Order: sequence, then C-alpha cells, then structure tokens
Amino acid sequence: MSCLFVGAPDPFAKISVDGSGQCHSTDTCKSTLNPKWNQHYDLYISKGDGITISVWNNKKIHKKEGGGFLGCVRIMSNTIHRLKDTGYQRLELGKANSDDADVVKGQIVVSLLSRDGGGGGGGGHQGGGGGNTSGVVAVVDPLGGLSCPDSLPLGWEERRTSAGRLFYVNHHTKTTQWTRPNPR
Repeated sequence: MSCLFVGAPDPFAKISVDGSGQCHSTDTCKSTLNPKWNQHYDLYISKGDGITISVWNNKKIHKKEGGGFLGCVRIMSNTIHRLKDTGYQRLELGKANSDDADVVKGQIVVSLLSRDGGGGGGGGHQGGGGGNTSGVVAVVDPLGGLSCPDSLPLGWEERRTSAGRLFYVNHHTKTTQWTRPNPR
C-alpha cells in the first residue's frame, strides 16, 4: 500500500488595484496553510477602482498557466468605501472565474485605512490572516456582498455557510444560530 503525501503550499498574495497598474506582492511563507504576512501597502484608489487580492502557491506558479492559484478576493469600489477605517475584515477566498472547476477554500484578513480623513479614495493596508483582530469584523462574500455587523450586538458575527445561508456566531457563548440577534 502506498501513500501519496502532498506538502503544504508556499503561499504569497498579490494585491492589485484593478485598472491602475498598481500591484504589490507579499513575502512567501514556507510550507503553511495559515500564512501570516502582516505587511502594509499604500494603494491609491480612485472613485471607481476595485482591489483584487489573489493568493498563490509559489511551488506551483511556474509549472503551468494559472498554476498555483489558491483563491482570490475582489473588493468592489462601493465595498471599499464601506469597509475603509472599520478595522479588520475576514474575507472569503473565491474562484477567479465562476466556471473554474477547482475548489477554493480559505479566508484572508485585511484592514483598509484611508489617509483622506473619510472623503474619497483611501490607502489600503493589507495584513495577513491573523494578528490582533479587535475592533469591527465584517464579512465580505466572494461576490463582494458585505454583511452589516454594525447592528449586531458586541461579540456577534455574521457568516455564511458554503451554500450561502446566513448564520450568526456568538463569540461569548461559542454558539451559533440562524436568526439574527437584536442589537442592544
């Protein structure tokens, strides 16, 4: 009997402002399913710009076209303006295209901070999955939909099942429920 062992990926992330040519890459984390980049980038964002964060496996990126792709998040302009200056957000990784056959699983934690005092475009700062996630946590689905955590009681979080159904996590009691809790 033989056993096939596949090692953990060497992930890195590419952060780009769609259409502007701005692109940054994180350092590569070796052999991990839980990379922590904790890196910051200044992004110059115009009114209609979006941000794409794609995660890649450095071990496979040169093997074939599109090889090494682990998932991506697209943050549309209207979502950027709702997320900036709200703390850390956990975003679900999705496929590059809806017709891709590969299964994508994972999340990335980001914080978008503006330098404009709350007006138009903002600088974006990307931090790797982990670290101090105190403050507001919002969930952005792969289609760019943003849940509204502001109206949730302290210690609650809104999430979606793999089928897209909303459920709510009570971090105080470590329980979940289907019905939205009332704000206090």
